[in-house]
Amino acid sequence: MAGNYPGTGGPARGSEIPPVSYLQWYIPRLKENRKHNLSFSGLQFPWELEGIENVWKDHRGPGIDERELISKMYGVSVDNVHLCMGATQGIALAISAASRGGKVAVEMPSYGPVSQTARILGLETVAVHRITTSTAWVIDRDEWSLVLESVDLLMVTPQLNPVGWSFTEEDRNWLVSECKRKDVRIISDEVYSRADNSWRPMFTEGDNCITISSLTKVHGLGVIRYGWIIADESIIANVANSFHNMEGMMSSPTIRIVEHIKNRLHEPVELIEHYREKNLPVLISALERLGIEWTPPPHGVFGAFRIPGVNTIEMIDTIGKEHSLLAVPGIMFGPGLEEWLRIGWSIDPVSFAEAVSVLELVIRTALDIT
Repeated sequence: MAGNYPGTGGPARGSEIPPVSYLQWYIPRLKENRKHNLSFSGLQFPWELEGIENVWKDHRGPGIDERELISKMYGVSVDNVHLCMGATQGIALAISAASRGGKVAVEMPSYGPVSQTARILGLETVAVHRITTSTAWVIDRDEWSLVLESVDLLMVTPQLNPVGWSFTEEDRNWLVSECKRKDVRIISDEVYSRADNSWRPMFTEGDNCITISSLTKVHGLGVIRYGWIIADESIIANVANSFHNMEGMMSSPTIRIVEHIKNRLHEPVELIEHYREKNLPVLISALERLGIEWTPPPHGVFGAFRIPGVNTIEMIDTIGKEHSLLAVPGIMFGPGLEEWLRIGWSIDPVSFAEAVSVLELVIRTALDIT
């Protein structure tokens, strides 16, 4: 592990298993219950659910296929779908099902499990990077082309954490072409994609492409751990074998809760757009007053910007704590992001405006010190 961001390298066992440093940093600070919380990576949706009939009873029975909700959502056969206990488990299942034993390229910046799980499964990983431009975060094509020559699996998060930018259309087309030509399978963690109406799931690009998603980030249902994998039937058969070995079966309460609310899944997506409309102008205005240039990503619930000369971990742990502010340092996701800060805008506009006012004070204080 180099610094606070995810680490690449060889297979990891025992004490060599890399921590998710972001969570080790974040969870204790979340428990402090700081008043102004801009740290959320997913939508805070006000779900109110009444009692669900037979929630604890076995959901399985004749004529019932728990995969149908997702197969209808994506317009694919149930044989191309496997459910899992959230996207994090889906990452491990997809790697175990799609790997042919070679090295794994992992995208940086990234959330730790996306880039570290392969090592726990006994595979070597090597990093590839997306880099910032004035308008987007783009693939470093020279680096990726070289690395893709020596791997057989690639892990990506198209809606990039912590900055929120999706692949450009040009990068997506180039990547799909390169991976097909070099026989590299792509595992795409698309937990934020439902907030982007223009996004086409990666599995649509061919049999070498796998989509993972869940109801956690966009729909605000992380506590029930409901995720899915969509891929070619032969890979899904491997996923099923891995799932039965590691998990057994899906939880009946989870399935019943999702079936209960399936006709309301559009509501969180609509709320995301409302929050973007109300909250983004408030953040943009604050950053302009601070002299910080920033172009927000066109979709999603968070973004990140650079505060020149300011170490954002130190800022949040000192000045931020003093003013009861919590936001996420960019260095938790990749090298070179020491001066970056991730802000989530998935909260009600009144709370967001109050928090941004405190954020502006904290940043101005940090800039004055530096």
